[in-house]
Amino acid sequence: MFWVKRKKTTMTKHLIEALKGSKIYQDYEHAFSESTGLPVALRSVDSWQLPHHGQRFENPFCAMLAQKSHACAACLQVQQKLSETATHEPQTVTCQAGLTDIAIPVRMGEKLVGFLITGQVFLQKTDRSPV
Repeated sequence: MFWVKRKKTTMTKHLIEALKGSKIYQDYEHAFSESTGLPVALRSVDSWQLPHHGQRFENPFCAMLAQKSHACAACLQVQQKLSETATHEPQTVTCQAGLTDIAIPVRMGEKLVGFLITGQVFLQKTDRSPV
């Protein structure tokens, strides 16, 4: 039984990698990020990494936080919450720093295979004046 589950997980990862390598996805990713200034990532259901780390449009504040293990753990918890809640429809989650991430489920028939993730954005204007 474990072998069958592992094989399905491997097949799903290969499917997501194939989609990420396709010209249509790469064109979509480029157009989305260039027009919005936001990162977008396609990731498998069982991915346990920061989806935008190292990407061109990664939020600089998030990039800085990702370098600290306790902050990185908090960011991974946000990604886990998105994975748990965005199984049938898009969901948003706001992190402790006030930035919002969005996950859109990617399905193949009835099977959830991954998520389109974007965000790292404040939904309200922030006060940048010195204290």
